Amino acid sequence: MIRYAVETLDECLEELKPLLHKHYEEIAMYQDRIEFDPDYEAYYRLEEAGALHIVTVRDDGEIVGYYVSFVHAHMHYKQDKFSVNDILFIDEAYRGSTVGYRLIKYVEKKLREIGVTVMTIHMKTEFPFERLCESLGMDKAEYLYTKYIGD
Repeated sequence: MIRYAVETLDECLEELKPLLHKHYEEIAMYQDRIEFDPDYEAYYRLEEAGALHIVTVRDDGEIVGYYVSFVHAHMHYKQDKFSVNDILFIDEAYRGSTVGYRLIKYVEKKLREIGVTVMTIHMKTEFPFERLCESLGMDKAEYLYTKYIGD
């Protein structure tokens, strides 16, 4: 049975770690130059400050997807609370179903409950899900360019 829930890091981090690495291997740019090395302590500090929001998707208790976002007052619009998507992942076996749609709808509901007025989602151009976002009433707002400038 599919279940969506807001969870804390203590409730889900150890189970998330293998999926996070799988997610990195699937979509991360510059893998030959930038290793996977999450700063979990920083995530805990954000959670403690009330700035981290985690929703998991579980099928019969096993995590098959997640939506992690940062929640904060916007620097340009301090009267509003924004949610900025950090990572969003659905296991391949669940893609093409309604799991992703229902996950984002659930996230939206839960973010509204904590006073968020604007939610944003970003995606890799190599792994687009624009139709999903548009079906949820989202607007395309920006383009982002990236360039590796390290040694």
